[in-house]
Amino acid sequence: MLRITYRPLSRCQVAAEECSTTTQARVEAARAVPNRLSKKRTVLSMRIMSLSTDYFRLPLPPSEDGGHGAIDTEELVFVNVHTDLADGFGYAYTIGKGGRAIRSLIDHEIADAVIGLDFASPEDAWRHVWRRMLYIGRGGLTSFAIAALDMALWDAYAKADGVPLYRAIGAQSKELPTYGSGVDLQKSTEDLLEQIDGYKARGLRGVKMKVGRPTLSEDIERVAAVRDHLGTAVDLMVDANMAWDRDEALEAARQLEPFELRWLEEPLTPEDIEGHAHLRRETSTPLSVGESFHSPAEFHAYARAGGSDVFQVDPVTNGGVTVAIEALRAANAAGIDASSHYADELNAHILCLAERPVFLEKHAFALDAYLEDPQEIVDGFVRPSERPGHGIAFLAEAVEPFRAD
Repeated sequence: MLRITYRPLSRCQVAAEECSTTTQARVEAARAVPNRLSKKRTVLSMRIMSLSTDYFRLPLPPSEDGGHGAIDTEELVFVNVHTDLADGFGYAYTIGKGGRAIRSLIDHEIADAVIGLDFASPEDAWRHVWRRMLYIGRGGLTSFAIAALDMALWDAYAKADGVPLYRAIGAQSKELPTYGSGVDLQKSTEDLLEQIDGYKARGLRGVKMKVGRPTLSEDIERVAAVRDHLGTAVDLMVDANMAWDRDEALEAARQLEPFELRWLEEPLTPEDIEGHAHLRRETSTPLSVGESFHSPAEFHAYARAGGSDVFQVDPVTNGGVTVAIEALRAANAAGIDASSHYADELNAHILCLAERPVFLEKHAFALDAYLEDPQEIVDGFVRPSERPGHGIAFLAEAVEPFRAD
């Protein structure tokens, strides 16, 4: 089977004579390093030699939710990085907007900041790029662009040591329970229940649905129907996608209390830290945030303010594997539960670092059809890949028809 492979941009090449005298010695030294967890590893410096990008637009079934509007396309921006010790692959995704800008940031800004860079760990490289992009960054599309590079560097870093990513970040493999999720706000109750039956047939251990219909009474009616359909033995979560203001969120949270939700996700915009903290004090419904965070500072701010019961990490939207690691460190220190958003295969590695991992999300927009080795669910649980690196490889023949400029 074909795989998307590294194709360097000529503008990003480092002259061969600059590194030819050192590369072989560094490769041999890296192979001599014992496979250990990264926190104990004798880390050797790696050098970024070149990188290249690709851009794709994958079709999605038309859908809509309260926070994102209409969705019919998933964009993918691939980054292939070549270092002197190992190659790495990373990607960013969007729900139809911003992909070309992300690719342009990587090609024209980030590449200039990292080609020829020596780094001892991907976290060092992430800090370097974050500082270089500080004036135009600290979130938004810049975080997506940095995330794709950071994912590729962690992949190369783990491969250079011959270990799976979870070991490279200092974790042990864990069995992680899964839950099913989709963009279902506009579905009829009948279609929603059919979708949930599909999750149950796959053995998933929990279910999440959207809320944020035009009236709260509609939301309550739909949640009641789903809870009645599931019974009380299956965890139920709801996701508002930032649809409400403070008063609306408080009223919704109180009316949702009888359904014993595992969490209420993103009731407010992520900037409203105090609003989340106030809501958490005023209701027994647990809150979940993190999907829409674009920096480590946001996770730390929520931990300090007591604004969430669950942190959901997404190594793409958050700004990289490095940021997701920092988010879980904050969660562990504050006793906050951890879950994930999208990026299933990557999050299976990252969540192993959490002291209180409660769920890994299995989204209806999963990339399984485009992957060489889709994640396997066994009795509702998943484990991270044991391949060196993150183990993610896209099938060229599957994504190539959707290549775009």
